[in-house]
Amino acid sequence: MTPDLPAADIAGALDSQGGNGSASPTQSLDRAMALLDAVVNHAVQGVSLSVLSTETGLSKPTAHRLLTGLRNAGMVDYHPDHRLFFPSFKLYSMGQAAGARFDVIQLAGPSLGRIASATGDTVYLAIRSGDFAVCVAREIGAFPIKTLTLNVGDQRPLGLGSNSMVLLAGLNDDECERVIARHSEELATHPNFDPASVRHYIARTRLDGYALNEGLMLPEMSAVAMGIRGPGGTIDASISVAAITSRMQLPRRDSIVTLLRREIQLIESQMAIRSPELPHSV
Repeated sequence: MTPDLPAADIAGALDSQGGNGSASPTQSLDRAMALLDAVVNHAVQGVSLSVLSTETGLSKPTAHRLLTGLRNAGMVDYHPDHRLFFPSFKLYSMGQAAGARFDVIQLAGPSLGRIASATGDTVYLAIRSGDFAVCVAREIGAFPIKTLTLNVGDQRPLGLGSNSMVLLAGLNDDECERVIARHSEELATHPNFDPASVRHYIARTRLDGYALNEGLMLPEMSAVAMGIRGPGGTIDASISVAAITSRMQLPRRDSIVTLLRREIQLIESQMAIRSPELPHSV
């Protein structure tokens, strides 16, 4: 039988989760987040400590200590009568607040359609999630040769591909270096994305105002991408147009960049209207 969890300081719970102090704070946080993910996956019916322990691979005492911290932080609710854990209302409220940042997914839809119609090529919308660019929408143009390199939900490390490069270049230099270091092994699997090359692409993207992937991953496929600035001024989303390399040459490429710039300015204006309390950078 699992007793009700007493209130405890989350930092103390995380620091002590290993029982012998062997786990680092980062490991403790990773394990706590894995538990939180598992609780959310059982949001409707609730989930027991035993199931959480099994799904996360944590021992029951470790899971118990971490859940204590999550409860104290207001992230998880516990029903003692049924001995089940649920996501808290605070977690829901945080999600609602964070959702405003991703209005771009809805607002960009018409623009993606217009770009795909005008170019005949494949258009992708990506958002930044930590060190990754996640494809959240795709529109396929009418040109018979398709460049379907990503599906909705696919993700790549920042820097790998045109949308990913725009999102990486939007970070400061120190954070760019940290991302490159953290994902050096994965980037190294692509011969054109060694650290020195990635730094060069960052500089070129910042100078040009858009990212160009001219056959860097697949020789026959190229793409251009441009970032979308949110109301706070940060680049958290990006739109790219992908085509066979022969269709991404000048002067056509310049016309695509112009089209991207026009549609992105429209999206940014709509985002600013929805969030008037925040400064907007264009």
